[in-house]
Amino acid sequence: MFVIRVSEVRHLARAAAVVAGAFLATAAQAGSLTYQPTNPAFGGSPLNGSWLQSGAAAQNEFVRKEQRLNQQRAEREARDSFQELTPGQIFARQLQSQLYGSLANQITSAIFGENAQPSGTFSFEGTTINFRRVGSNVQISINDGKSVTEVVVPASP
Repeated sequence: MFVIRVSEVRHLARAAAVVAGAFLATAAQAGSLTYQPTNPAFGGSPLNGSWLQSGAAAQNEFVRKEQRLNQQRAEREARDSFQELTPGQIFARQLQSQLYGSLANQITSAIFGENAQPSGTFSFEGTTINFRRVGSNVQISINDGKSVTEVVVPASP
């Protein structure tokens, strides 16, 4: 049998009161909480803007679904267009690619090769390629009859 005396109960009650007072005193010393918004539109840090935007974009199911559909459509069109080619057409495309590659090598040799020229012009199938050295760069102009593309390439000394 377990017996507790009244004096022990009073002693435990005083100890509990001291501990509770200590906790209350500690809580009274805590600082105040202030609300700081995250969104820069409502006063938050401007550095949070890109983080919030990327998070919202990643969660946007409509955009992801549209991108997935566009990718599937492009893959289907590429697959369908390739399947419609005859072996002769495939060979013609590969031959054309080889010829354009050879022509590109000749032009590159004329611009940057052993006997590099200061300027020149190449024409084929309605496309004109002009190049000239300007300082330490080579300016290349490609005119296909519809648009003109300018390229500046550093020339080796």
